[in-house]
Amino acid sequence: MKFLFIICIFCFIACTNSTPSLLLNNEKQIDYFDAKYQENQRVNVVVAQNYIDSLLQFSIEKNSIKGVAIATLNRGILENIKGNFNLAIQQNEKALALFKELKEDTLTAKALQALGVNFWQKGENDKALQLFLESFDINEKLQLVNEMASNYNSISMIYQSKHNIKLAEEYANRAMDLIKGNAPAKSHISILHNMANIYGMQEKYQAALRLDSIGLAYCNQLNIQFNKSMFYDNIANCYFFMKQYDTSIYYHTKAISIDSSFGNKKQLGDTYNNLGYIYAVLNDVDKAEFYYLQSIQLCKETGYKIGIQNALSHLSNLYYTHQKPNEAYELLSESISVKDSIISDASEQKIAELQTLFETEKKKKKIAEQDLKISRRNILLITLFSILVLSLITYYLFYNRYKSKQEQKLQQEQLKSELKRTQAILESEEKERQRLARELHDGVGQLLSAAKLNLSAIQTAEIKSAGQIINSMKIIDDSITEIRSISHNMVPDALQKNGLVFAVDNFIEKLNQLKEQEISFEYYGYVENMLDDAAKLMLYRIIQEAVNNAIKYAEASTIAVQLSADEHEISLIIEDNGKGFDIENIKSKNGIGLRNMQLRTDYLHGKLNIESSEKNGTTLIVEIPLS
Repeated sequence: MKFLFIICIFCFIACTNSTPSLLLNNEKQIDYFDAKYQENQRVNVVVAQNYIDSLLQFSIEKNSIKGVAIATLNRGILENIKGNFNLAIQQNEKALALFKELKEDTLTAKALQALGVNFWQKGENDKALQLFLESFDINEKLQLVNEMASNYNSISMIYQSKHNIKLAEEYANRAMDLIKGNAPAKSHISILHNMANIYGMQEKYQAALRLDSIGLAYCNQLNIQFNKSMFYDNIANCYFFMKQYDTSIYYHTKAISIDSSFGNKKQLGDTYNNLGYIYAVLNDVDKAEFYYLQSIQLCKETGYKIGIQNALSHLSNLYYTHQKPNEAYELLSESISVKDSIISDASEQKIAELQTLFETEKKKKKIAEQDLKISRRNILLITLFSILVLSLITYYLFYNRYKSKQEQKLQQEQLKSELKRTQAILESEEKERQRLARELHDGVGQLLSAAKLNLSAIQTAEIKSAGQIINSMKIIDDSITEIRSISHNMVPDALQKNGLVFAVDNFIEKLNQLKEQEISFEYYGYVENMLDDAAKLMLYRIIQEAVNNAIKYAEASTIAVQLSADEHEISLIIEDNGKGFDIENIKSKNGIGLRNMQLRTDYLHGKLNIESSEKNGTTLIVEIPLS
């Protein structure tokens, strides 16, 4: 059918002739429709579909087979976004055939990549891998770096789904290396999400959350709504494994809101399955069952077999745990049937083993019921005794709870008092810095300047001590420069006049001029009006303290400073390759630098986390809430 489709289009085009200038105008109009589709693809699927329809209608009217092929490819990609993988495959295959006939290598590689993503979503990993490799061969010949990175990332996701984390991380790192230093692009978002997911699977939750934060900042910067749900899901999974279940549910709910607006039933199926698992852990059986059933229905509608199998398996476990062995066995059998359609090496023996397991559990239940009847005579005595014990325990717990609440109130008051004292100390310290800076600049600096003027006047006279006077003037010049440097360090003009980003960049630039270390500074999503002047100064002092410590004590040769922000918080990450240190040892010594950074973080109501060990460098993370 697809070859008949190609022949019909070529015949249609052959019926008319076009001048070169007309063809050029047609190309511009096609590019316009395609660009508007790309702009709305992951923001509003209805608007994006309208531009596809306009492109297809225009291309048919103008006899442009290339325009028809681009519209067909775009429709396939949009159906993938909505989770309609079978329809997406049909459209991508038509587009691929047209691009091959036209010998459009770049677009052929794009169609191969899009087709591979659909087969991967359906769990047909062998087909997906073959298509990704074909796409990579073309992109490598054309040296399309972002597209090569996307291919590597897709291959990584195949190995990740096979739980081969080593190979998944290897290909993800190749993708990250290719995009390193490039301006943010749509293709980078999927790579960041994949790498964050790999970190999460390795229980590196803080590293995963850091990449998720950067990914969300990219989404905001590029005005991409669709991909935010992926990051919210990954954040939710990290918090789940950290046993922060309420936070996990919150981020899953944010993902559902986005996926619902795009009609992405596949993503919704995954999220509902995750919510079911959380409520199962919380022992909320009704909610767990509801979300599992929703997941099964959505995944069946899209043909997402892996999602169907996972939700069936989880619901089976829920029923089995809550004494519904028959329903559990039926769902488990259906789950195995779906799994058989995904992987061909599952056998009837495995199903029989699972059935035997259920029968064994039923026998154990019957034996337990018999034991219960035998011991029933003793239950009354045990119950009475238990009531007595529980009454004592309840009284004890109630008293302890009351006592604990009183202690908590006292601790809260103490914390408030300590925070006020900390703020007063820091504000007093900054005022003293400003006072000393003014005195150095206005007092001592002016006296030295006056001395220099006097010496300059004496220098004009022809006396024997002219050389000594010149030397004295040089010493005074050096003193004035040093005083000005000290004054500016105490109260940085760059921070007051131009903001935090400029001040940090200026600070690091001066250090890099010494050519003793390589210090980099990057920022994403941060704007100056997020913090007031006092908060900016505190954050600047933390950066100043951390970088100076890395140079002075850690003997680092490379230092990376990264400042990122979203609508909820500001994140500061400082990493160095220095000799590291024992954190507990430093805390026990009550180091001034660490204490100052902690005090300033407390002032900002933030969290300070330092990861370091000897010979392994240091990572400092500061998270500051914006609400």
